[in-house]
Amino acid sequence: MLKSKARGRVAGRAAAAGVVSAGLLLGLGALGAHADTKTVTYTCTPGAGGTAVTHDFTVTLTASTSTVTGTQYTASLSIQPLTTSEFPAPVQIASGAAIELQPSVSASALPAGMTAGVSTPSPTGAALTSAVAAQASMPPLPVATLTVTPSAGATSVVLTAKDFKISMVAPAGTGTTTTPTLLYNCVVAATGANTAPAVATIPVTNASASPSASASASPSASASASASPTPHNTRTVYETVFASPTPKKTKKTKAAQVENTPGGGAATGGGGDAGPDARLFVLTGTALMLAAGAGGLVLRARRRPVRQ
Repeated sequence: MLKSKARGRVAGRAAAAGVVSAGLLLGLGALGAHADTKTVTYTCTPGAGGTAVTHDFTVTLTASTSTVTGTQYTASLSIQPLTTSEFPAPVQIASGAAIELQPSVSASALPAGMTAGVSTPSPTGAALTSAVAAQASMPPLPVATLTVTPSAGATSVVLTAKDFKISMVAPAGTGTTTTPTLLYNCVVAATGANTAPAVATIPVTNASASPSASASASPSASASASASPTPHNTRTVYETVFASPTPKKTKKTKAAQVENTPGGGAATGGGGDAGPDARLFVLTGTALMLAAGAGGLVLRARRRPVRQ
C-alpha cells in the first residue's frame, strides 16, 4: 500500500515537471518568434459614415531573424479579411482605382530605456480591372513594408500590429482628385475571442568595429607619435679601452698554445708532463728496504743471550 502511494506521488511530480517544461519551451518560443500570424477581430467604421462592421482579419507580421543595432531592417505586414464572411465595400469603387492600406505598427525595444524607430508607409495595390459595387466584397489589401531602426544598446525589438485604415485612390485621368478617399477606419475590437494583436520579436546584436575605422586611425596615431616623441631619462656610460700589448715569446707561450696534452708523451714531446720521475720511487723503495733490514738486525742483537 505504501509503495503504491509513493509511486503515485512520483508520477504526479513527473507530470507536473513535464507541464512546466512544456510551458517554458512554448513561452520562450513565442518570445523569440520573428513572424506571427493571427486572426484578429477589428471594428471598421466607414469613412462616409454609417454602421460599423465587425470582421475577422488574418494579420501576418514578419521581421528579420536578427539585426544590428543602429542599422535599418525591414518587416512586412499583411492584413487580409477572412473569406468565411463577406467584408463589404462601403461605396462603389470605380474601375482603375487602387486600394491603399495605412497600417499602424508600434515598436518597443529592450532593455528598458532603449528605443526603436519604425516607419509605416502606405502601400497602394494594383489598379482594379473592374468596378466594385457598393456592399460587394472588398478587393485584396496590399502588403506593407516597414523600416525599423533600433537604437544603440538595444538587445531586441518587439513589433506590434495595431489599427489600420483602408482608402481608395481614384483612377488617373478622370478629373477627380488623387487624394485617397477613406473607406474604413479599423481598430482592434474591445471584446471577443480574437483581440490579441500580431507581435514579432527580433534579436539585436552590437555592430563590430569596422576595418576602415581602424585602418584610418592607425596612420594618424603613428604620425603623431613620430612627430612628437615622448622624452625618456637616459644614462651615458663611458668605458676606457686600452690596447693590449703584444705578448712576448716565453717558454710558457708554446705550452699555452696546447690546452690538452695528447696521450703518448714520448711521441709528442710531452714527457715532462707524464708525472713524477720513476727514480724517485726506486730510491724511496731502497731506503725502506734498508731501514727494514737495519731494524731487523737491531732486534736480533737484543734477543741474543749474554754469555758468562
